[in-house]
Amino acid sequence: MYCGTNPTALLNQRQLAEALFRLMEQKPFSAISVSELCRAASISRQTFYSLFDSKESVVTYTLTERCCYAPEAAGEDACYTLRQMCADYGDYLRSHADFLRTLVENDIIYLLYDSLYDSLLDCGCFLSDMSAEIRAYAADFMAGGFTSIARTYIRTGAHTDPTLLDGLIYGLFNGSFLDK
Repeated sequence: MYCGTNPTALLNQRQLAEALFRLMEQKPFSAISVSELCRAASISRQTFYSLFDSKESVVTYTLTERCCYAPEAAGEDACYTLRQMCADYGDYLRSHADFLRTLVENDIIYLLYDSLYDSLLDCGCFLSDMSAEIRAYAADFMAGGFTSIARTYIRTGAHTDPTLLDGLIYGLFNGSFLDK
C-alpha cells in the first residue's frame, strides 16, 4: 500500500476507498472486481496497483486513515488502564457502527483485526513496561477479542446500552465473567 506524500496519489487512494464503499452499498465486496472499482473511481488499474495490493488493502487503508481505533488518542496518560481502553473501544464501536456494519455484512470484519493489532502496538502507552514479545501476544489477544466484540455488536443490532457495553467489554477482558 502506498504510504508516501504525493498529493495526487493520496487523492487517488481516497477516491478508490470512497468508490469501493459506494459499490458495497449496491453489491457484496466479493462481487466487486478491481476493474469495476477502478471504473467507479475513474482511476486506471495501473494506478490502483501502484497504490494498493488488493481490494482488501483498500479496506485496510480506510480502517487506518478514517476509522482507526487509536488508544493513544484518548489521552497521553503513561498508565492507560484496561477499563479506559475498554470504554474507549465502546465509544469506537458506537461512533463507527455504520462502517463496521458494512464490514460485517460483507464478511470482511476480519480486516479490522490487523488495524487493531497495529494500533495497539503503535500505542506508546500499551504495556509500555513489557517486552516486545509480551506486547505482541497481548495485542494479538486484544485485537482478536475486540474484532469479535465488534462483529457481535453489529449482529445484535448495535443498540446495546453504552454503560452495559463498556462493562461487558471490560468484564470479558478482565476475566470476571469466567470467575463465576
